[in-house]
Amino acid sequence: MIFILVGCGEGEPEKVKPKVIEEIEINPYLGMVLIPEGTVTMKGGTVNVDAFYVDKHEVTVGRFMKFVRDTGYEYDSWDDVAEFSPTAGHPMIYVSWHDAIAYCKWGGKRLPTEAEWEFAARGGLVGKIYSWGDDSSVSRDYAHHAGWDRGEGTTKPVGSLKPNGYGLFDISG
Repeated sequence: MIFILVGCGEGEPEKVKPKVIEEIEINPYLGMVLIPEGTVTMKGGTVNVDAFYVDKHEVTVGRFMKFVRDTGYEYDSWDDVAEFSPTAGHPMIYVSWHDAIAYCKWGGKRLPTEAEWEFAARGGLVGKIYSWGDDSSVSRDYAHHAGWDRGEGTTKPVGSLKPNGYGLFDISG
């Protein structure tokens, strides 16, 4: 499963054109969080990250459906999505990199880099392995952190888990 969380770099606000709906300007950063600059340790070493914006919630099935309707984008995995993310309020899953890029272009945003994602996911925790800290025993119950509802056999609706230190929800999915 792939979850989409999109953002845009700090130097990009001038490039992002706000959407106009019924002649009302919509702020393209509505629902986004400004992640501060910092450093993140990854397998290749320490990486500096400039400040950037990222959506505070995952893309929902409903929002992705709107993108498909608005653009005529061809997407054919709806049966798979419905099995594990059964409502419009659940996270969009079964998305390829190409699907994610097309969605971002439609929304006037971009995918975060790997370093940006790792930095944002840790929510301000410095030097930690996981987004919840260093406790590897917790990682054995990854389903809990990934927003998986074992009782239902589906994902949990977007926003079901507590936000991390930057205010990003369901980040470990």
